[in-house]
Amino acid sequence: MSAANIRTSPKKARKPQQRSLGIRVAISEIVNEYERLTVRQLFYQLVARGVIEKSDNEYKRICDISAQMRLDGSLPYRKIADGHRSRRGVYAHGSLGEALENAQALYRRNYWLEQPVNVEVWCEKDALTGVIQPVCQQYGVTYVATRGFPSLTLIYESAMAMLEMGKPTHIYYFGDHDASGRAISQRLEMDLRSHGADARVQREALNPWHISQFGLPTRPGKGSDSRHAKFAAEYGDASVELDALPPNELEGMVESSILSEIDVDAWMRVRAVEEQERLTLRSLIDSAGIA
Repeated sequence: MSAANIRTSPKKARKPQQRSLGIRVAISEIVNEYERLTVRQLFYQLVARGVIEKSDNEYKRICDISAQMRLDGSLPYRKIADGHRSRRGVYAHGSLGEALENAQALYRRNYWLEQPVNVEVWCEKDALTGVIQPVCQQYGVTYVATRGFPSLTLIYESAMAMLEMGKPTHIYYFGDHDASGRAISQRLEMDLRSHGADARVQREALNPWHISQFGLPTRPGKGSDSRHAKFAAEYGDASVELDALPPNELEGMVESSILSEIDVDAWMRVRAVEEQERLTLRSLIDSAGIA
């Protein structure tokens, strides 16, 4: 690459077009309602509110407008989650003292060791990782993004991890309401059990009643999908993407699923032990006097 082709100045936003001003206002109103959402979720919120039509061209338009808004500072970068791309840094410290301080700050017990079952959350859509994973992280729950049908390796490695835990695993599955999305959740339990895992899979969303409950926009099913005829015979032709669910409803479903499995008394006992161990770590750090 020649020096002339190397970008030497930051990327700048284009001047907004007059016809996009109304959409920009609507985007600002939506992002103020939610902590974080993907561009796809933003698109569906705009469709649900009648701001735009549901089409591929309009989705591309929202991708561009939301990007321009981030570049000009009118849309905070932190508001848009991107599950497809991430940074993977190396965990390191500037000193032993810093390492000990971080260990004390980050220390947490595995609360699920004292629970009767293990809980996992699986999602068909990798793009929603930035929305779902923080909820799972809060409760120490394993999160799996299958990116469509899970691979044989993912199924096997997950089953082995469940076997190692030595107790049942309850999986809450979130995926599209279409032929492939239904097929994934229908096969998942059988595939895990074929490797000996004591797994139970519950499809939490999307389900047919969510369409009317939340007024979700539908699209025709993919006739090219060999599973579509069976799906249409049972549910009708309308399909809905998981992304269409309002972000706060999706987060709430994930959290409710996790909370429904928690033995509160056991949870609080572990929390008390964790707090005491944090104090012990603090005492050790102070007494060592390592900078």
